[in-house]
Amino acid sequence: MKIPFISRKPSPNVKKWNRPGLPRPDLSPMSSCFTKAFNTLRENIRFKESFNTLMKSIGLEGFDTNKDESRPMPRHADFSLISHFAESFNTLRTNIRFARLDTPVKVILVTGAVPEEGKSTVAVNLAESFAFAGQKTLLIECDLRLATFKKLFSADPKKGLSSLISDTFDTPVEKGSIHGLALGDLITLIDLQERTGTLTLSHNSDAYRFSFQGGKLASSDWKNRPKEERLAAVLMNSGRITEQQAKEALNRAGETGQRLGLILLNMGIVSPDHLRGPIRLQIMDSLSQALNLSGAEYGFEKSSHVMYDRDIIDPIRLGDILTDEVPGLRVRPFLYEQIASTIVKTDIKNLHVLPGGPIPPNPSEVLGSRRMSALMSILRDTFDYDILIIDSPPVTSVSDAQILSAFADGVIMVVRAGGVNRDIVYKAMDQLKQVNAPLLGFVLNRMHPKEEKHYYSYYHKYRDYYYTDTGDRKKSG
Repeated sequence: MKIPFISRKPSPNVKKWNRPGLPRPDLSPMSSCFTKAFNTLRENIRFKESFNTLMKSIGLEGFDTNKDESRPMPRHADFSLISHFAESFNTLRTNIRFARLDTPVKVILVTGAVPEEGKSTVAVNLAESFAFAGQKTLLIECDLRLATFKKLFSADPKKGLSSLISDTFDTPVEKGSIHGLALGDLITLIDLQERTGTLTLSHNSDAYRFSFQGGKLASSDWKNRPKEERLAAVLMNSGRITEQQAKEALNRAGETGQRLGLILLNMGIVSPDHLRGPIRLQIMDSLSQALNLSGAEYGFEKSSHVMYDRDIIDPIRLGDILTDEVPGLRVRPFLYEQIASTIVKTDIKNLHVLPGGPIPPNPSEVLGSRRMSALMSILRDTFDYDILIIDSPPVTSVSDAQILSAFADGVIMVVRAGGVNRDIVYKAMDQLKQVNAPLLGFVLNRMHPKEEKHYYSYYHKYRDYYYTDTGDRKKSG
């Protein structure tokens, strides 16, 4: 059932302007949409007034985007920059910029409550608006069940987000040269593939061995590590153990094959806290040395488990520390090249698109995977985009939007004017709140221009004052 619109009437709770000498505030829909608190939505009865009083309801506009197969999607690039259609998205873009001044919004998720609300139209045109404003923009298609961007942007249907996650991140690591896969690539791929085993890098007479448990780096061995930098020597120099204790522990390690740290713990000579720092430093040193290798060969030997100092090292926490302390691990030329070659450069300056790619059998699992998280992290932190806009499926249809909201700085909900029951909108909002989605506001879409006569009248007066009939800006003075 469609909710009927009502005529525009002033609210009895709004006092008349009675401060002579001061300019009357602009109470147009575009400015008043930031004036009420979010919890007043449920207190309102009429559908249109509810959206006028949403907290930070960004870009409350009306533009007809009927999905008629006989005509293409309306595009910002096809309209004059001073047209109402373009101005609607420019206003939306501006409101997003000022939505959170302390924490700038870089990743924006565009979704809706139900299908056919025009969310993809809003996502595409918002991306074009940012691009026209000089912001380097990446539009990411995450509605993997439809994958419509391949037609809109002439993309290769075999390449896209799904192929990066399923194919690129499954690149074999068993054997090869460091020229093909850098150490940063190898460690990332082993992590995403959750492999257990040992990675060996060899060059001339030197060799480095890195052990992984479930994809997480757990220990390292450097064949030619200087004697004074080995664990026993470090502990003796710091006064933790004596030379006699070191010899005894080393003999036991040679006889049993156990790691030195575990033997020292079993002997009761040191505590885990005494060993944790030196072992971490040795792993970081091994990685730093291995990153400087040129022409090295690598091989990965799979196993059911690896030996590491379980009471000393937490591989999950260690991985976070290593990423911060060894910057070279973020250098992943193979992965960057694969991602860059999948991104489509459009005919609009500053606008790039990552299409969805082949439709996977399990879209929600793909979007909720660690591989998706890694991809978003690379796109956000490594590529030099100013804005990332994610086109997502509807909230109430599938769980994809809730999953994707974890990657976003802000979420925009598109609502079709007169075409959706507000109870469904409430349900969608509740679902987003349950996952702490950073909801910025709403876009009221497919609203007929006659519904906003007041705004259009104001808009045309504004345009005629500043612009000529040809669209050129009038000179001041």
